[in-house]
Amino acid sequence: MSIKTGFTLGKYAPFHKGHEFVIAAALKEMQKVIVIIYNASEVTDIPTEKRADWIRQIFPDVEIIVAEDGPQETGYTSEIMEKQHNFLKRVLNGREIHSFYSSENYGAFVSEALNCNNRIVDINREIIPISGKQIRQTKDVKNIKKFVSKVVYDDIKPKYYFLGAPSTGKTTISQKCASFFNGSYCEEYGRNYWFMFQKDHRLSMSDLEKIAIGHNNLEDRVFAEDKDCVFIDTNVITTYSYALYYFGKASQLLTDILQSSLYKYHHIFLCDKDIPFDDTWDRSGPESREAIQQINKMVLDDNKLKYTVLSGTPEERAETVNLYIEKR
Repeated sequence: MSIKTGFTLGKYAPFHKGHEFVIAAALKEMQKVIVIIYNASEVTDIPTEKRADWIRQIFPDVEIIVAEDGPQETGYTSEIMEKQHNFLKRVLNGREIHSFYSSENYGAFVSEALNCNNRIVDINREIIPISGKQIRQTKDVKNIKKFVSKVVYDDIKPKYYFLGAPSTGKTTISQKCASFFNGSYCEEYGRNYWFMFQKDHRLSMSDLEKIAIGHNNLEDRVFAEDKDCVFIDTNVITTYSYALYYFGKASQLLTDILQSSLYKYHHIFLCDKDIPFDDTWDRSGPESREAIQQINKMVLDDNKLKYTVLSGTPEERAETVNLYIEKR
């Protein structure tokens, strides 16, 4: 006797309570549930694996198939439907499906192609009145907080990054903004690491890789705090820039960590070097500030990341941040 298997799919950009409702219905009625998650690069830069991990954390009992190569075309033309159906049949590889679960009109076509039941769940969004598009277009994510699980909200809530060369006021302004906006504050992981492991004011490439990993892990812990926004002192771009400054290149691991982190960097503030250089023993002089600032700009531009320059007094910088957040 075959296992009663339910199946659903989506881009889950982001994964919300409506999606959860569909999967929960399938889990209640089926012995096994398969979820296919598609690449959604045309609507979101949140990686497919990150979106898949949301589902894993919320529904650990479902089988998830990550479909990076899934068809991107949507619609009801015969050509598009044939392409979608052929893809699903290939990915499912002959597995017997009892019911296809969805809250979409395409449920009729997919269930017919797979020769299974068409199980429609809340198609009019009366029980869970939300869509991925609504969430993506909202100006204030607090308004949709009730429509997503915490693990999703922690990833999609606003994150404001403060970058800049040494002695450009990153820590001062990020702490000031976190306090003013009642947000979480994420300190610079690399600074404490540098004090513990530097040798002659230098770190090895291995050290920089450890800093990048450590800083991202610290960010994740801070993101989980019960606040609606986060203010972060530096990020992996800083670590990558130091690799270029020290060695003229970055390792493949450090490059990979940077590339996998870019999706988070929507709100970047680059602190200007228009303030006096604080020439403490742990810094390498004003010349290094100039060089590292240029490298920061190059990395930002190379990765097509938009940023806002913060200049002037701490009060003037804070006002620039305030105006930016008000206009979001």
